[in-house]
Amino acid sequence: TVLVDLTVAIEAGIVLAAFLFMRRMEKVTHAGFIIPANDEEEEIHDPFSIARFDIPEGVEVFEINGPFFFGAASKFQDAMTVLEKPPKVLILRMRHVPAIDATGLHALESIFKKTESWGTELLISGIRPQPSEALAKSGLKERMGSDRIHKNVGEALRHARALIEEKENRVQ
Repeated sequence: TVLVDLTVAIEAGIVLAAFLFMRRMEKVTHAGFIIPANDEEEEIHDPFSIARFDIPEGVEVFEINGPFFFGAASKFQDAMTVLEKPPKVLILRMRHVPAIDATGLHALESIFKKTESWGTELLISGIRPQPSEALAKSGLKERMGSDRIHKNVGEALRHARALIEEKENRVQ
């Protein structure tokens, strides 16, 4: 407080704390495709471990862990570029996402548009209350269709199987 008054010092502290918070949130968030073989340790304790389910051919399961803020949104978009060919169904597993901000919503909107252009069905599983409310307020939930949002990955996989069968029956 020698060079400036106390108000400026408090404001600077708040700004620095905000940057520190954002940096830490970015570090705790992980986004990536689930490989069932890598999820076997979790199987013992988790009834919704992906290792317990049979993932149909043409279905990709992508899991986001941690708050879906601006730093995580870029990780999410980077991870989505790994897809070599578009899947028939993409399931976004959001059971470990306690919060989402505008950047996260924008990333979801972007992947929704991309999957539409690919002809891929997008399903969301395990969404928690705050992200669900944010999706509703943004209008994305309505554009996607509430039937595309499931309580857990088991329900989402059943829906994915039905969608794949429906597509195959239309082709024949």
